[in-house]
Amino acid sequence: MIRPSHALLLLVLAAATFSACDGGEEGPSLPPVAGKAPPEIPTPEAVDDAPASGPAKQAVATTGRFVGTVLPSESAELGPKMSGTLAFIAVDEGDVVKKGQLLFRVSPGTMKLQVDSAQAALEGALLARDEAARELERQKALAAKGTVSNVVVERAQANYDATNNAAQRAEVGVSMSKRALGDTTVSSPINGVVSRKLKNVGETVTMMPPTVVLVIQDQSALELRVRVPEAQLKTIRPGGQVVAHFTAIDVVRPATISRIMPTIDPVTRTIEIVGEVDNSDDLLRPGMYVEVEIGPEASGGAAAPAAGKEAAG
Repeated sequence: MIRPSHALLLLVLAAATFSACDGGEEGPSLPPVAGKAPPEIPTPEAVDDAPASGPAKQAVATTGRFVGTVLPSESAELGPKMSGTLAFIAVDEGDVVKKGQLLFRVSPGTMKLQVDSAQAALEGALLARDEAARELERQKALAAKGTVSNVVVERAQANYDATNNAAQRAEVGVSMSKRALGDTTVSSPINGVVSRKLKNVGETVTMMPPTVVLVIQDQSALELRVRVPEAQLKTIRPGGQVVAHFTAIDVVRPATISRIMPTIDPVTRTIEIVGEVDNSDDLLRPGMYVEVEIGPEASGGAAAPAAGKEAAG
């Protein structure tokens, strides 16, 4: 038999247990995680897959500046016409020379003696020919009188022909020896300035392999060379105008496109254009750094039709 005190205790415990089960279904919560919250994953924005409009997508810059250089319009590397020793140099670096002006001379050696010898041989041949001519006339006169036979006249004629041929060969010999003597001197083939002097008096020079003694350059007009992207072919034309900026000396000058090279570099996809720059005031120098500005004037005043477009209508 259960005592009343024990029954009361059991009822109290049962009520407490039921109350705890009814209010704690979720159970105890976990403690918060220490540290920063994980980064949020960005949501990608929508991308417009519609293609760009034709003109905006295919637009290519047709103006800009490109780095180039300038070269002399004419340049000549001069060497001797015969091997020998330099006996005389008439100019130095920086000297202005005219076409036909004497520049240097190679020691003639025995060339002068050869000219004298050929001249003496010619004089002897001419005397022999004159003598043979007189003998031929005398024999012809005797044959006309019947004093000598025609055989004698024919012999005199053959002698004259031989001496005449010898005289002609002697004349050629004189011309050749004089030309050889003239080959000891070298003159300037162009108007220009001596840009380099590579040899001095007393040095040995050869014709083969050729020895360069002087370099002459015509710097009155310079040749502008610059490589531009192939897209520039849409606008540039021979005869068009570009602007050359010589930044080192703060000089700006117009240049005329003289020609466009026929090939494109397959590696850089660039093409070389050549222009002419006036240098009559002698401010510019070959090899100078230059920035070439290409604008609408490079087309030569006539707009080129777009390639691949059909005629309207």
